[in-house]
Amino acid sequence: MPESPQEQVTPFVFSDPSGKRWPRLRLILLIGGVLFFLGAVLFVQTLFVAPKMNVPFSLRQLKGQLKALQKKENPAGQLSPASLLWQKFSAARQAARKLAGAGPIASPRPRKKPPENEVRLAFYVNGDPYSYASLQEHASQITHLCPEWMTVINGLGELQIDGDTRLPKLTASKGIALMPLLNNLVGDTWQPEAIENLAHGAAQRQDRFIQSVLSVLRTAKASGVVIDWQQIDPVYKKDVTKFIDKFADALHDDNKELWLCVQPGQELDYIDVDALADNVDRFVAMLFDETSETDPPGPLASRSWFEGWVHVLLEDSDTKQWIIAIGSYGYDWTIGGKKAELIAFAEAMSRANDAEIKSVEVSGPSYSPYFYFQDEDKEHAVWFLDVVTFLNQLRAVREQKAGGFALYRLGSEDPAIWDALSVPRDFKLDNQTRQSLELIKSTDTIADVGDGEIVTVDEDRSDGMRKLAVDADGYLTAKYVKFAQFPTLYHQGAGGEHQVAITFDDGPDPRWTPKILDILKAANVKAAFFLVGVNAERYPGLVRRIVNEGHEIGNHTYYHPNLALCWPEHIRLELNATQLLLGTLTGRSTTLFRPPYASDTGPTQLSELAPLKIAEDLNYLVVLENIDPQDWAKPGADIILQRIKQQRHDGSVILLHDAGGDRSQTVEALPRILDWLHTRGDTVVPLSTLLGTTRDAVMPPVQADVQSLTRLVSSTGFRVYHSIEEFLWAFMIVATALVVVRTLIVIWLAYRFRRGPKADFAEPISVVMAAYNEEKVIAETLRTLLATDYKGEIEVVVVDDGSGDRTAAEIERVAGSEPRVRLLRQDNHGKARALQRGLATARNGIVIFIDADTQCQRDTLPRLLEPFADARIGAVSGHAKVGNLRTFIARCQALEYTCGFNLDRRAYNRWKCITVVPGAISAVRKDAIDEAGGLSLQTLAEDTDLTLSLHRHRQRIV
Repeated sequence: MPESPQEQVTPFVFSDPSGKRWPRLRLILLIGGVLFFLGAVLFVQTLFVAPKMNVPFSLRQLKGQLKALQKKENPAGQLSPASLLWQKFSAARQAARKLAGAGPIASPRPRKKPPENEVRLAFYVNGDPYSYASLQEHASQITHLCPEWMTVINGLGELQIDGDTRLPKLTASKGIALMPLLNNLVGDTWQPEAIENLAHGAAQRQDRFIQSVLSVLRTAKASGVVIDWQQIDPVYKKDVTKFIDKFADALHDDNKELWLCVQPGQELDYIDVDALADNVDRFVAMLFDETSETDPPGPLASRSWFEGWVHVLLEDSDTKQWIIAIGSYGYDWTIGGKKAELIAFAEAMSRANDAEIKSVEVSGPSYSPYFYFQDEDKEHAVWFLDVVTFLNQLRAVREQKAGGFALYRLGSEDPAIWDALSVPRDFKLDNQTRQSLELIKSTDTIADVGDGEIVTVDEDRSDGMRKLAVDADGYLTAKYVKFAQFPTLYHQGAGGEHQVAITFDDGPDPRWTPKILDILKAANVKAAFFLVGVNAERYPGLVRRIVNEGHEIGNHTYYHPNLALCWPEHIRLELNATQLLLGTLTGRSTTLFRPPYASDTGPTQLSELAPLKIAEDLNYLVVLENIDPQDWAKPGADIILQRIKQQRHDGSVILLHDAGGDRSQTVEALPRILDWLHTRGDTVVPLSTLLGTTRDAVMPPVQADVQSLTRLVSSTGFRVYHSIEEFLWAFMIVATALVVVRTLIVIWLAYRFRRGPKADFAEPISVVMAAYNEEKVIAETLRTLLATDYKGEIEVVVVDDGSGDRTAAEIERVAGSEPRVRLLRQDNHGKARALQRGLATARNGIVIFIDADTQCQRDTLPRLLEPFADARIGAVSGHAKVGNLRTFIARCQALEYTCGFNLDRRAYNRWKCITVVPGAISAVRKDAIDEAGGLSLQTLAEDTDLTLSLHRHRQRIV
């Protein structure tokens, strides 16, 4: 069959008769691709090659600075004056009873409740992850839990609530009685006036206070409360006694208990134990801290001191009413210092191991382990409590038939204590128990050694060993022959007593960093800025200003990820990329690094320790912090300042933020922080000063002749990356704005769309359809098409485009009973050629194009053809809907069609700019097609090409 004029081949729109265009383009693309690839490879390589940084060994490793000291004179032979206080208390108590005419009590006072099984109380420290981990592991071995929870902050009875919300559910699931602690300790300062004024105050104030406490206990589903009030003037003894009685009555009415902590020594002067015995459910004797943190070094609970107090407190008393608290921690005194550092058992082991202590003995008369070591020019004394002291004290408690014992505190204990609870009083140990007690297991606890917030890491771990024995007096003794090694952080950079450093994380930010820099400049203060690489790359001018104004910069990773969740190469890439960027921008590298998220306050998990070790291996100095007002939470400028005041006495590195959100409160608080530090007598110094070194040492200049190629590649790469990023950001903003404007215009135009009045149109039409392998649907398509309500003559031309299935047979079957259907066959030349052939054989002046899988509703053709009543209309766009919505893609396509037909095309119709008359369902005048040049074979979207051709020939499309 000869080809029609429309079928004659015309030159392809991209025709290149010479054949040179593609080879040239290919060569250009190849050269450009190779150059881009090589540049990208070199740039990425520079990110994985760690820059060379020289850090003094003394700054990178502290471990070797600890040295053992052997004291010639045994301090254990010089017991503290506190060891005699129990004798004075016993004499005073007996004298008071005789003066009152009561005389000694011959038998215990009757209890309100029958005796229970042995109480095993554990004190819990809020905010200590090791305390929570110990609770989770050993919950089955305790009966009661006393967590820090409530603090009386003033004489009005106002409470500060700081409970761990995880505990009520945990204790309930384990069958543990929850007994929250109620104290008068605000920060690190006892507030005796709060209790004195409350006890001496009006009854209504006391009632409000009691109801407040009850409300907290009910919310926590607690079994009662443990009171620990200290430093109260004995003048208020009667008032306090009456108030505690009143408090206990209210708790009992609510079926809750009141326990009272009893501090040995002068603290007993305000407690009338005998008067309170009838109403207080339990007394908790806090038998530790014989030598307090402010005393000269000495035992924390020597044998004679502990046993003397147990005997005195329980004599002539209901022994079951008493719970004896046993310590499980240690103190590290710096000789000549003002205050000892409270340490865990693991930290005592790390200090002894690192100082290469040969051995430590637990023997009489104190039965308390201790050792001395030297850290540079500072002499340290460490006394601690372990499983041996615990067992000796536990035996004394049980021999006196006390109601139970308490462990102070969870998280700092010798892990062997939990294996020792079932040891008999005569200390006859089976082999398995002896082995478990003699082995010092190295756990996941991370020990801290030294002072300051610049740390180095030692991940080594090993178990230790001690030998147990029973001496002639029947007491358990031990000799440490090998100390356990725990993962350890070595601290340095504490600085002087009145030196403090201010650091800022997450910047720079153009909104807040300039304001902070202005404040620091006005106060002549130098700070440290730990920069996030992506922010530094966006705002290079701010980075240069920070350095030019004399501040120090540190590495805070490139994208601020949680490094504990990153693989090692990712961590190195983050650090190297930021380091190279800072060197490119400032001409200086930095040895300072601070990890993002929780690990910046001090890692508590091994996963948080690993990134610090990687940074250390890259010669970074890891900088933590110990004054964190949590300004990121936006608590208010007043609270930010107050938190810094509370934490300053134990810290020297302040953490603030100059990016990552609204930092207006930080900006507001900063001048007040500087003023308060100045009033306090503190000097704000750079981190390098805390380390006793120079700014150039922690931020060495990048030498021009070192790694010049690397610096050239990295600087070029970062500039290109910055340009691309800036372009993409601008493109995204402009594109988003245009999309929003377009959407609003389209909605407005679509809202104004009005369909014209119905018109009778019944001229003969031809339906042209191309089919390729449509065996399953073609018959149904033809059926619905022929069943429409159109009144005019219909001719259906179906072109089978070389189908390989029974499509043609199905068409012939329909055509056999429906003379309006004609079948044309051709080899497979594509849809456009098939439609072109069908159009050439169409007999009528209006042609409807329809896909082989399009199913018509009864009113489809009448509504589609109505606009042709207007002779000016050249084409009509139909409204297609997705029929099969069972798949996600189909539902997405349905949404696209809904928006396209209901919004876009209605809007385009108002502006007479419909861009496509869809091949799925549309109608066109045949002479308009001929005038437009027929169907094009040069594109894949023949319907769009036809529509644009109709527009060029000024055909109206609706």
